[in-house]
Amino acid sequence: MMLRLIPIVVLGAMLAPAVTLTPGERQRAMSELHASRKLLLDAMANLSEAQMKWKPAADRWSLAQLADHLALTEDHMLSLYRKAASSPADPARKSAQKDEEVLASVRDRKQKMKAPEVIEPKEGYANSTKRLADFRTKRDQTIALVEATQDQDLRHKILPDFEIDAYQVYLLLAAHTERHLGQIAETKAAPGFPTK
Repeated sequence: MMLRLIPIVVLGAMLAPAVTLTPGERQRAMSELHASRKLLLDAMANLSEAQMKWKPAADRWSLAQLADHLALTEDHMLSLYRKAASSPADPARKSAQKDEEVLASVRDRKQKMKAPEVIEPKEGYANSTKRLADFRTKRDQTIALVEATQDQDLRHKILPDFEIDAYQVYLLLAAHTERHLGQIAETKAAPGFPTK
């Protein structure tokens, strides 16, 4: 009798509906993304071109470059997300970190990191307002994705280089923006920052 039940249980697991985001997960991601977007835009509001392009040191980024880095990161991470979201789920795999740990570790600026070349700021913008507008556009696209996605089993689709699940990409992007808020404050407080 027990042996007859095993195929039924296995078949039932295979036919179980795939799970999309729970309402709580969707709300949490949207809240984090909206909040970090607002904090960044407020921190860079009403800055002049001179203030946006000023660098505290030759090896440091200007605020305009930082905005570019954030837009590039949003694009890059969403490209990794799409690859993970379209791959088969592996129910045996889970993120190495809890959601709170992803948020805390990315926000923590004590551990310095060098950005990979793919998300290093590029030159070629006519003005820094364009860089900030690019970030806003990319973040709006991320928020729209979270709001509408029906992608399945995101908790069992792991990004190999990050060892986080596909859902946690949303949290990483929000925390990454917040991480750079400290850098913005430091730049604006640095000696020599233009007054206008």
